[in-house]
Amino acid sequence: MNWNIVLVWAGWSGMSAVAGILFELWYEKELICLDWNQSELTDKLGKKGIKVLIWENKYKVWLFDHVIYSEACVNSPEVIAAKSYERTPKQSRFIWNYFQFLWEISKYFTTIGIAGTNGKSSTTSMLIYTAKKYLKNLWLWIVWALVPDLDWNNYYLNQNKKDEIKNIFDHIFTWKWLDYNLIKKNYFIIESCEYKRHFLMLDTDYGAITNIELDHTDYYKDLNDYSSAFAEWTNKIKHSVISTENLNIPWIKQIWTTHFNFKKIFWEHNDKNGSIVFELIKKLNPNIGDKELKELKESIENFGWLRRRMEYLRTTEKWAMLFSDYWHMASSIKLCHQALRQHFPDRKLTAIFQPHQVNRVLREWNEFWEVLKNFDHIYIFNIYAARENLDEQLENFKHLNIQNANSVTELWNIFAKNCNWKYITEISDVQKIINNAWKNDIITIFTAWDLDYLIR
Repeated sequence: MNWNIVLVWAGWSGMSAVAGILFELWYEKELICLDWNQSELTDKLGKKGIKVLIWENKYKVWLFDHVIYSEACVNSPEVIAAKSYERTPKQSRFIWNYFQFLWEISKYFTTIGIAGTNGKSSTTSMLIYTAKKYLKNLWLWIVWALVPDLDWNNYYLNQNKKDEIKNIFDHIFTWKWLDYNLIKKNYFIIESCEYKRHFLMLDTDYGAITNIELDHTDYYKDLNDYSSAFAEWTNKIKHSVISTENLNIPWIKQIWTTHFNFKKIFWEHNDKNGSIVFELIKKLNPNIGDKELKELKESIENFGWLRRRMEYLRTTEKWAMLFSDYWHMASSIKLCHQALRQHFPDRKLTAIFQPHQVNRVLREWNEFWEVLKNFDHIYIFNIYAARENLDEQLENFKHLNIQNANSVTELWNIFAKNCNWKYITEISDVQKIINNAWKNDIITIFTAWDLDYLIR
């Protein structure tokens, strides 16, 4: 019986990591990756030799295909087609959203989840970078960013254990014989997302929360609703959950924040991320001695940086510095500004901000204004709007008096003009800003979507 493994929206970070893992587990003949836009990650998959199809309806899903999809693509033709088939109860396991598939994986590993509003990717990457040395049974991990210190990958597969890992994945896909001696004996580290309570699907053994700040308001009603998701998640975790902050969730152990002298990253909130990593390694490797603890701290301090997390891209021909950053919440941009101002006090700071989702910017309208006004120059680039209806959003935020916006473009033009900033719509506009910057300038591009790929 012929079947394929079809990944829908493979250009998204988590899905591309799954694609890389499956490819390395010798599923290269069955693996098909679908996306609607070419991106850095689809390019990376293609270079590995993975079959990547761009645009909808490039592939017809068949009855026995295994389909793994991002929730953002739940209404895509491929997912709809996969769900339309009449299947036996056994065949119904052929369709998973991303976190349902991770749940299947997590059942067979000692799973460590890193959650939180901000800092998930940084903390997960730092943990993986350190755990490779201090946790002998680390077999698998997934993070939502490319990590230079981890060979520019967003996943890891223990090359010495591929046969055993393949046995687990074969069992997931085909129900073949499983070596039950493997179950929950080896570590799987995963960045765990709270959107739509997705992390509740995971079979998590140890967890950590970086912080909690209201986000994803297209799903969550308010901060209490948002916090309740984390409370549910921690209640499901089998062993222990830690945080450096008092989150008012009784079963979370609050740990002290240690100061780390990071060699390459320079924003102070990473002390909290480093402290979570330090505490988790000690818990997972209780026999570690004082000498090893000192080396562990040094190992954390030597962690480099993360793709698109205050990433230094290059110096321009006129000696301006160019950074790219994934952060798209007002509080996150504030941290970035503070770090840049602290380390480059005499430079002029320019922000090119591509908003991500209408609801988020309307909800944080005043907060964005308060943060962005601290930059010397501000440009607002075309928003990425997803899963939203503009009229509904304007009605929900009518107190802002912007009902005269008839399109997303008009809305962000108003946003920029109200703050005496400039609204730009073309990548050529961004290029002009970069080319015209001088030695004393630092330009940071804040984008959660396509602007980063376009400027590269």
